[in-house]
Amino acid sequence: MAAGYRPAPRDERPAVGIGMLGYGFMGRAHSNALRQLPSTFWPGGCRPRLVGIAGRTESAVAEAATRYGWEQYATDWRTLVEDPQVEVFDNAGPDAMHVEPTLAAIAAGKHVVCEKPLALAVADAQRLYDAAEAAGVKHLTCFNYRFMPAVRLAHELVKGGELGELHQVRFRYSQEWRTDADAELPAPAGALNIIGCHAIDQARFLVGEIAGVSARFASPVTTPVRECRGEPVEQDDTVAILAEFDSGVVGTIDASLVSPGRKNMLAWELNGSKGSLSWSLEQLNHLHVHRRGNGSTQGFTEVIVTEPDHVLAAPWWPSAHILGWEHGHANMLAHFLHAVVEDEPVGPYGATFADGLAAARVGEASHASAQSGRHVTVTPVGASV
Repeated sequence: MAAGYRPAPRDERPAVGIGMLGYGFMGRAHSNALRQLPSTFWPGGCRPRLVGIAGRTESAVAEAATRYGWEQYATDWRTLVEDPQVEVFDNAGPDAMHVEPTLAAIAAGKHVVCEKPLALAVADAQRLYDAAEAAGVKHLTCFNYRFMPAVRLAHELVKGGELGELHQVRFRYSQEWRTDADAELPAPAGALNIIGCHAIDQARFLVGEIAGVSARFASPVTTPVRECRGEPVEQDDTVAILAEFDSGVVGTIDASLVSPGRKNMLAWELNGSKGSLSWSLEQLNHLHVHRRGNGSTQGFTEVIVTEPDHVLAAPWWPSAHILGWEHGHANMLAHFLHAVVEDEPVGPYGATFADGLAAARVGEASHASAQSGRHVTVTPVGASV
């Protein structure tokens, strides 16, 4: 140590060992979020220890380990499951890899994080939820948009009665990357599984449980012979759902992968007896709020949601220094690790495997409705199928 320096004080916060499956887009997003937690959520929180990352291609996972800051890597996810240093198993792998590795991690007594959709089949989502509950481990489905400051503020306003009785709600998620029929696809998932499940979860988080659906699916671009890296492609380019909530309010939920110009637009509007709220991920730092009875100033007010009194913005930057897409993941994983360290519930703000299962059941009912042409009841989580 050079003259004049003193050693930095030791960080005495608890360390939590993390093992992650997957090194692609979501692997990068989760790694980035985990690395931000110690300095941002200070002096509370914990110190995520990035014990190991796993993936099937050795050259790629080795590079990811160095690039993303992991201590070591493996080409078999079982290495993470069997490692006693790994306390939390973070499954950021492809959709088809969500079930078996996560079940194995649960059986090994590890807390589990799993990217959405929780599973491609309702029966598998049910297995994951049942196993995690029986094992008594913490579990999180990565519906990261719950952890945007505007979404949390909207949740508080709705639950606090600020909108009065809800009259109508609309949710949509639109992207463009299937528009070109000849372009290479980055993933085989269709509109429901890759983005529609996010819109469904936003609807449940803000409005409440969905009791029944009428739905239609369409594939104006994707043909049955289209493939993604040799795999068959889900045919739904667009999804339109008419949803009836337990409260009686009726709303729409739609998703599209063929909306030119829409790069990543998750948006919603809630209309109630006392006012309205609207938000779009394309302007994620602003919540549009309208309260009835404002006389000559009637209309929506644009509220900047990065003030220190907004709970999800407070740990970050000074007033009005805006946040980005990545901060939703950091807020989500900070919340989950706090629940692990302090043995507190993950819900209602964090999406548990119950929420992942609920979204899967809404999706299943939507498929049944589209096939039958009828309104289909959604089976609640906890009820027999």
